[in-house]
Amino acid sequence: MRLTVIGSGAACAASGDNSSGYLIEDADARILLDCGHGVASSLIGLMPARNIDHVFISHMHADHFIDLLPLRFAVTKNMDGLSERRTVVHLPPGGKANLTKLLELVCFPTDFFDNVWHVCEYEPGQTSQLSSGLTASFAGGVHYIPGWAIRVDGSASITYTGDTAPSTAVCALASESDLVLAEATLDEAEDGPVRGHLTAQQAAELALAARARLLMLTHFWYDADREAMAEQARRCFPGRVLVATDGKVVEL
Repeated sequence: MRLTVIGSGAACAASGDNSSGYLIEDADARILLDCGHGVASSLIGLMPARNIDHVFISHMHADHFIDLLPLRFAVTKNMDGLSERRTVVHLPPGGKANLTKLLELVCFPTDFFDNVWHVCEYEPGQTSQLSSGLTASFAGGVHYIPGWAIRVDGSASITYTGDTAPSTAVCALASESDLVLAEATLDEAEDGPVRGHLTAQQAAELALAARARLLMLTHFWYDADREAMAEQARRCFPGRVLVATDGKVVEL
């Protein structure tokens, strides 16, 4: 299993970086987790957009899905779409209605995505069979809007937290993962009633409780001190701590 970081940034990424996007390649399948700002153009520098088998969107914040618009044009510039669709776009519950509203706002036809991709919604607790020996499963996190962590199991296992505050459900989903790809957005933990993100230490605590083998920190603001965050995580997590950067490749 190979993980390529397409975008490691939060809503406002560092100069030259993209927002959330991660490519998993395994068992002859190509899976994109999230499609934030800048991801489409970087992705097509690696492979044709038509070669993506599955796209999973963790939640409907723009920095995690907005580049579905340019990615669709990378598949075909034809507004009428394709006669044969192969890519499946998996949205969180309610995601299809949100995409329809977006298309209306930007004055695109409401079948703009459907005439190129198979668009569906997943459910927490569901396991999707992607190909022989390759599955995806989901757990609800703690965020400002409903959001989901996504686990992909094949020749190895990767659990992507999406955007979440500390969550027992996400920790359970990540159990025994080879790699936990965890957001580390915050410098300091949120202490109010509304929570939605992790610090590097909290990401490390999640990976430790899940008995993960590796931890990769991601989802950084433009001014994040990534190495300082990594050191914070290493004080808590005994396994290897990686820092996501755009273009980074990890073989599992």
